[in-house]
Amino acid sequence: MACSELFPGFYKINLPIPRGGFESFLDGWFIKDEARAQNILVETGPASAVPELFARLEELGNPRIDYLIYTHIHLDHAGGAGHFIRRYPDTKLLAPAKGRPHLVDPSKLIAGSRTSLGSLCDVYGEPLPVPAENMLGDGGEIPGLTVIDTPGHAPHHSSYIYEFGGRRILFAGEAAGCWFRLDDGSYFTRPATPHKFYYDTAMASLEKLLALKDVDIVCFPHSGWLTDYLAAFERAKKQMELWLEILSQLPPEAGREEAVAELLRRDPVMEKLEKLPENVKNRELFFIGQSANGYLGWIRRAAAAR
Repeated sequence: MACSELFPGFYKINLPIPRGGFESFLDGWFIKDEARAQNILVETGPASAVPELFARLEELGNPRIDYLIYTHIHLDHAGGAGHFIRRYPDTKLLAPAKGRPHLVDPSKLIAGSRTSLGSLCDVYGEPLPVPAENMLGDGGEIPGLTVIDTPGHAPHHSSYIYEFGGRRILFAGEAAGCWFRLDDGSYFTRPATPHKFYYDTAMASLEKLLALKDVDIVCFPHSGWLTDYLAAFERAKKQMELWLEILSQLPPEAGREEAVAELLRRDPVMEKLEKLPENVKNRELFFIGQSANGYLGWIRRAAAAR
């Protein structure tokens, strides 16, 4: 469903991206918190997803948005920030401190994204600058929200806990990788490791999430939600460890293709790729390659430092 109410006042909003296989790649989350008299949106998606987001908000009565929250500022998550603020100019925006300058001036973000993503940047669309006065600084607190510093997928990455309706909702971003529920009820997961990846940093952030207590629901931008969060994070940890073991055994000259082939051969989760539609499978193979490159870079830097 494009928009579904998980429990009173809490909505999952599908943010389709206009490329085959990306229709259910990304979810945003809307909280209508009447007790605190505030409305919160977590993630807008890229610029190309914003028109669909506006349509879904109109279905919900076009509520005011008091706060817009991002776990990180990669184009697929925050590329729509400036477009959103043009329509909702009174909305205040919270993002990790290191990422905020790239929302105000997205030129370096665009250039770096094009280097790593190529033509996918055109699919995501061109971001617009966010006015500096819309940004919440380090002292800008949102009632009910706890910020957790979880770098790894990006050097600027936060996870958030929001207490709402007697529940503690965790927005984990990509600190625990990506998680997709399959039609048969099983799941497909993969690490989300960038080109400049730091394994120790990412694992420390995942351990921080594993140490959390009394979380009732965890929400993934890629994509969906679950309640057995500790089991999911343990699986993510084991998969990250397995990928390091597999890719560390490759010859020093091995590249992306060899790395992906070995992951497909040795990680049992990769068997689930065959259950995905062909265009979704191709999407995931692209991002598996991106993540493998991140691991290879870290392994080689670590070897050079010894």
